[in-house]
Amino acid sequence: MTEVKQQLVLIYLILGTVFLSFFLPVDWQSQARILRDCVIFAWAVGIVNLAYLGGGLNRLLGIRPRSMTGVVGIALAPLLHRSAGHLIANTLPFVIFGWMVMMIQGAQHFYAVSLLIVLISGVGTWLIGRQDVVHLGASGLMFGYLGYLITRGQESVLLMALGLCFVVMLLYGDRFWTLMPDQDDTALSWESHLFGFLGGVIAGYSPIALEQISAWLGSYLG
Repeated sequence: MTEVKQQLVLIYLILGTVFLSFFLPVDWQSQARILRDCVIFAWAVGIVNLAYLGGGLNRLLGIRPRSMTGVVGIALAPLLHRSAGHLIANTLPFVIFGWMVMMIQGAQHFYAVSLLIVLISGVGTWLIGRQDVVHLGASGLMFGYLGYLITRGQESVLLMALGLCFVVMLLYGDRFWTLMPDQDDTALSWESHLFGFLGGVIAGYSPIALEQISAWLGSYLG
C-alpha cells in the first residue's frame, strides 16, 4: 500500500472511530485520559530504558522461555521495546485498538481484556518460545486487541466496529505473517503475536471471565 493510501485509510479510521463514539454510551474523555496515561507511562519506561540504561531492562525483564528469571517478563515485557522505532510502531495501534475496545466494553472491561491478553500471550510465549530470544514489546497486546475486536464484531450491534477493524487490517494486515514462525527474523516474537491474538479471541468468547476479572480488579484497586 502506498504512503498516500495509508494516510487516507488512517484518516478514515480516525474519523470512523470518532463517528462510532456518537452511537455508543461512552465517556470518551475518560477513555482518552486512560489511553493518554498508558502511553505516557510506556514512553517514560522506554525513555529511561533506552536513553539512560542502554536497553538494560530488556535483558533483565524480558520473557526468557522456560527460565525462572524470565517469568517476570510475562507481566512486564509489553512495556519494553528494542528501540524508539519499535515503541513508536506500537503506540498508534495501541491507541486506536484500545479506544475501540473501550468504546465497546467500557474502561473497566478494557483493563480486564488487556490483562487476559497479556497473561495468555506471556504464558504461551514462556512455555513454547525460542530460548535464544528475549521476547518483549507490546505487539502481542495489539494482536490481542485485534483478535478481540474481530470476535466481538460478529455481533450485529458491533458491525461498525468490525468494519473499522478491517480498515486497521488494511494498514497492519501485512504484519499477519508475523503470527507464524520466521527463522530469518530472530528479533521478531511471532510467539507473542500468536498467543496474543489467541488471547484476544478467548477474551471475546469469555464474557463471564471478563466480569470476574473486572470484579477482582475493582476490589483490588479499590
